[in-house]
Amino acid sequence: MKSTLTKLYVLIFLLVLGACKKDEGELQLPNGFAVNVAQNIEIPYAVTSKDEIVFDLTISAKAEAQIQEAILRLDDVDLETASATANEINLNYTYAVTAQDVGKSLIFRLTIIDAEGKSVDKDFTTYVQSAPADIQVMIPAEAPNEAKDDEEVNFMISVTSENEIRYIKTLLDQTELTDLTKETFDDPKADSYNFIYQPTVADADKTLSFTIEVMDVLGNIHRQPYSLFVERSVEADLTAYYGVNMGAQFNTAYGHFLNTATGDVYVAEGIAAKSADVDLVVFYSSSTGFNVTSATMGTVATNIYTVARFGDDGMDNWPVRNLTLIKKITTLTRGEFDLINSAAEIEAVYTGSSVAESESSGGLANGHAAAFKTVDGKYGILYVVNRSGNINSGYLIVDVKMQK
Repeated sequence: MKSTLTKLYVLIFLLVLGACKKDEGELQLPNGFAVNVAQNIEIPYAVTSKDEIVFDLTISAKAEAQIQEAILRLDDVDLETASATANEINLNYTYAVTAQDVGKSLIFRLTIIDAEGKSVDKDFTTYVQSAPADIQVMIPAEAPNEAKDDEEVNFMISVTSENEIRYIKTLLDQTELTDLTKETFDDPKADSYNFIYQPTVADADKTLSFTIEVMDVLGNIHRQPYSLFVERSVEADLTAYYGVNMGAQFNTAYGHFLNTATGDVYVAEGIAAKSADVDLVVFYSSSTGFNVTSATMGTVATNIYTVARFGDDGMDNWPVRNLTLIKKITTLTRGEFDLINSAAEIEAVYTGSSVAESESSGGLANGHAAAFKTVDGKYGILYVVNRSGNINSGYLIVDVKMQK
């Protein structure tokens, strides 16, 4: 299994931390450009009045975006403005924390403006505490790293603090699990905190990222990460591929042709020899946006993956062009996709849809799904997690569930 891993204009604000780069999330607006922001020095979640907060940001345009300037603000006061050079912005600013900031959450707002005056904002939040938190969170050695989706995870965490504890919380992917929030303590400076989590079928085959957050009465915060991989409790009759990258026809980073039986995505070079394994083809059209199609679709062979451009690997030269029938579905939510847990449920999405079968999905936006049936009678569902701006060198990031 490999994670190689609309028609509207979409701005995708991909935030990636730099030196310890991690995904910060995304913001989408119909502004027709895409921007990458790399944070080269990680901004801490908590500081003291003796610290400095260093912003070292590299902002670069994706696709056809034309960025002009970036402004960093705090409380509507401009701190730093940087202009683009060669469609890239380097913004550097150091904020000296003061005693007046203690107990506050400082919300720095980064505004990026394009050549047409359109803009998008991203907030960076840092909490100012009175002193470095003298808090210890000890996750026991017996805490599991893996659990089945029908097994409860239940263990005790030792928490000690120099100052009295205000609260202990557990967050899953930065969302508070309120049932685990604790605010009263028999011993105000020490606690045996009961971590309990019951995985669901929607968690199967995923690594869950928890954070144990402790705050003392002075507002000092400590965060302790904990990860849990969730296995399926019974052998599944489906296969799931998460974070599959599929590139449009001029994309040089990702392949264009998906083997739904394995999750492999193939590049154009040498594809004719693998054509029997191709179930879905991705391309971008200025009129319809991003599409996934059957390899039998004539206009794709004639206009996109052509012999003139790809030679022997042009689709008209493929020895096999598999027929895949597709139904574009815009009403399937992310939660519903996650809860699909059997081959029968995958088939039911396809057969239960009143959408006409087609060789093409038509334009796909984030949150759209494409249910499909391959030439060998296997059903699958492709869910669009993310996509680039509108350009023929762009990409789709999809999750796929497929009958075995």
